This record gives sequence, structure tokens and C-alpha cells, in this order.
Amino acid sequence: MVKKAIHPEALPHTATIIEEKVFMPYQIDVIRDEHIAQLVEKGRQEGLSWAFAYKAYKWTGKEGRFPTFFATKTRILAKQFIQDCSAWGKLDRLIKSTIDATYEDEIKVFNSTTEEEVTVNTYNIRFPNKMEVTALSSNADAMRGWRGYKIADEFAIHKQQPEMLDAILPSRMWRFPFSFISTHKGINSEFNKLIKKFKKGDLGADWNLISIPIQRAVADGLLEKIYKRPFSEQERQEWLQNLEREEGQRRWKQEYCCIPEDEAGAFFSYDLLISCEMDDILYDDIQKFSGKEQELEAQLWFEKIAFRIKIEGRGNFYIGMDIGRDVNYTVLCLIEDVAGIKFIRALAALEQMRFQIQQDCARIWIRTNRFRRSCVDNRGMGRETVERLQQDFGPYLVEKIDFNLVLKEKIAYAVYQALTDRILIIPVSDTVRDDFHSIRKETTDAGNVRYVAKVNDTDPNSHGDYYTAISLAYHATGNAATDIPDAIKTNSTLPDRKERMEALLEGYDNDFRAHSMRTYAN
Repeated sequence: MVKKAIHPEALPHTATIIEEKVFMPYQIDVIRDEHIAQLVEKGRQEGLSWAFAYKAYKWTGKEGRFPTFFATKTRILAKQFIQDCSAWGKLDRLIKSTIDATYEDEIKVFNSTTEEEVTVNTYNIRFPNKMEVTALSSNADAMRGWRGYKIADEFAIHKQQPEMLDAILPSRMWRFPFSFISTHKGINSEFNKLIKKFKKGDLGADWNLISIPIQRAVADGLLEKIYKRPFSEQERQEWLQNLEREEGQRRWKQEYCCIPEDEAGAFFSYDLLISCEMDDILYDDIQKFSGKEQELEAQLWFEKIAFRIKIEGRGNFYIGMDIGRDVNYTVLCLIEDVAGIKFIRALAALEQMRFQIQQDCARIWIRTNRFRRSCVDNRGMGRETVERLQQDFGPYLVEKIDFNLVLKEKIAYAVYQALTDRILIIPVSDTVRDDFHSIRKETTDAGNVRYVAKVNDTDPNSHGDYYTAISLAYHATGNAATDIPDAIKTNSTLPDRKERMEALLEGYDNDFRAHSMRTYAN
């Protein structure tokens, strides 16, 4: 017998009871706001995505007002949003399971910039009332034309902010609501411009601004929600002070206190960086390996990336290597050149790791069949690594880079121009974005220009290390031939890949060896 869906009015848990029991006051303000146009400036990790998933479920699945369309920065976050909507549906017994109600789909979208049709992946949940919530990674053109509630998540770091505004704002004409939600990324973002217009009174009665700095979230019960215990006022203030100290002033003000940063001193603006970001370009997540206990894991991961190059590589590959040991990281960047467009395919930081292991990791990538050239930092501790790698592969494949003021400026401007021309594509990553943004152009008393890396607030142990590795890899793309004679690579005495992995795993039990071979060879 087929069971009928329970009518929303018959549900034992009313919306009011759920909201009062589950959500904090600032979340309730967002959920119950009925303005057509909503701006929400927020701090990091305050549970707003969870609250908006409930609002989408409530308006679409429970009350049946209209469909919801949610645009966010990555496919993972889009999928997570649909899972959150599904969780609310199961709680209210409107749907039986995620499997029954959710599905993935593809839609064809006309790209107004390239004037070509592109495919956009979507995640969807369909409710018994036949209405749906659709989530997709950020694509301005994909938000055009739909009738319903539209949400632009992390709008300040969207790489097509003006286009997204053009796609969403006309919804007002037919009274379809929309929300722009974000932490701040500089004073020049379209998100901050909208907020400034609202505060001046230039946006009209349809608009509303909800500000949720971390101080308000904590006052409304965020710590009690996280730690499941009461907090005194003194404990709240101490927690905030510790967070401010850990995050650093720049990140604290912008990403927690809703105070956008003046980017006047930054060489790479957030707008420029965001415009060159692309989701799903990395072969694997950005990695950080630390200490002797992770040396084997690091080498196996580099082997895994080498296998991805062999199976998926279409263009030529280049490596940049910034050398560190105890204070700064050693960072290796892998770039693939596909028809003149440079995509970052892998990034890894090695912390407090022996130079021999760092060199072995580099060797693994250099030995791949599509590798063309590397540029390695030859300053200080880098000299030993450069010397040993050049002994194996020669100075053609391993170019030593002796940084000076002139060369630093040349490389910095080359990277800047590549980002401006959209021929260097970087991953959607706070770590990479903030590392680039930490680079400052300064003029000394003698009139010399230098490029200084401030502390990366996302990763305080990096002082421009990711930027340096990426810029070195990009520099390598301009100094390489497209075809390398096989004889050039014969200097290395490294065994083949299978033998290398077996040697790495020597001494471990058979189950671990078999598991590692399966994991890092696929």
C-alpha cells in the first residue's frame, strides 16, 4: 500500500517550535526575515548555511511558496546544502530518505561571456508538493530566468559578482525574494558596495541588512551550542580574545567582525584572485605533511599524484619548489599547461621534514612522462636540494632560481599579468587566496621596490610560501621546450614507480602494504 505524504499542517513539530528550540536568535532573524532583498554579512563558521537550508526547506518543501535556487563556491558545498535540506525534510517526515528525494542533474546554460553553451552540474531535492531546491556551484548565467527564491552564498568571493547581480536582481519585479550572504573580502567587492548603499538609504524598502559579527553570535549562544554547556560572560570574552590572537588582526576584523579590509597595500587584490579561481581543478586536496611520522604518507601521496598525471594528464607539467625546513614550509606546486592555460593541479606543504624526503618527493613528479621543467628556490637551505636534483636530472629540467629584487619584481608582474589575462587558474582555496593577498609591494628609503609577504592569516606558518611555489611553477612554463629528449631524463637512477612504492613500504605488514598500493595507485 502506498502511503500518502503527511500534510504540513498535520505535523506534530510546528515551525515555531523547531525554530525556537534548534536555532539561535541571529539565525531566527535570518529565517523569519520576509524582505524581498536580504543582505547578510557574517563571521566565519556561525551556522548560517544550516539556517538557510532550513529556510529553503520551509519555504519550498513545507509551505510550498516557490522553488529555491542556491549558488555557492564549490560543488561540495552545494551537495552539503541539499543534504541539510533533506535532513529537515526527514525530521518533519515530508520525505522518507535522502535516496528517495535527492538527485544529481545537469543543465545547459548559455555563457554570456564566451557566448557558448556550457554544462552545469546541479544537486536537487524534490518534495511531495513537487517543488524543488536546486544547488549549484557558482555560475551567474545558471541563475538567470528561474522563478523562485535565490540565494547567493559567499557572494563577496564570487568571481562573477556583477554578472550574478544582473542575474538575480530582476527577480524583484515579480516579488521573488533573494539573499546575498557572505563574509567580507575587501572594500571593493560588490557585496560591500551593496551594504554601503543600504546604509546610505539608497536601496529602498524592499531591502534589509542583517549583520552578524562573531561577538553577536557568541552573545546569542554560539559557544553553548558548540560545547553543550553554559558559559559565563568572562569565559565568552576570553574565548573571543583567544580567537582574535590566533587569527591575527587582519583576518579577525574582516572574517569575524564584518569589517572589510582596505586593499590599498595588497599587490594581488581579492577581486583579481577570485576572478581566476575554479572549482575541481586539483587532483587532490591541498596537503600539509609534518614531521618524520608523516614522511611515508607524503611520499605515497606524491606517487598518487604522479599516477593521476599518467592517467589524466593532457598537457605539459611544470613544478615550482620553495624551500623551507623549521620555520617556513617547503611547498611544491604542480601546474599543467593545457592549450596555453595554466591550471594548478596539486599543492603540498612539507613542514619540518628532512631534505632527503623533500628531494624524493620532487623526484617522483619530475620522473613523470609529461614533466617538462621545474624552478627551485636556490636561496640558503635550497642550495643542497638544487644541487642534488641537478645531479639527477641536469640543469635543464631543474633550474635554480637565485632571487634578487629585479627577478622578484619580474616574476611578480608576470604572475599578475597571467591572472589578469585569466591564463593562470588557481583553486578555490582560502589558503591560496590569502597567501597571494599577503604579498605587499613596498618601496625602500633608497627607492628600491621590493615584494614582502606578510603573515598568511589562513595559515600563519606560511609567509608567502604557497605564492612563491606557484610563481616558480608559472615561471617554469615560460622557460621550457614542449618536447624533452628522452636522453635528458636518463641521468636519474630512480627505479620505476612500482619498485619505488614497494621500497617505501618495505618492513610494513602485508595488509598495510596491500592497502597502500591500492589507495595510492588509484
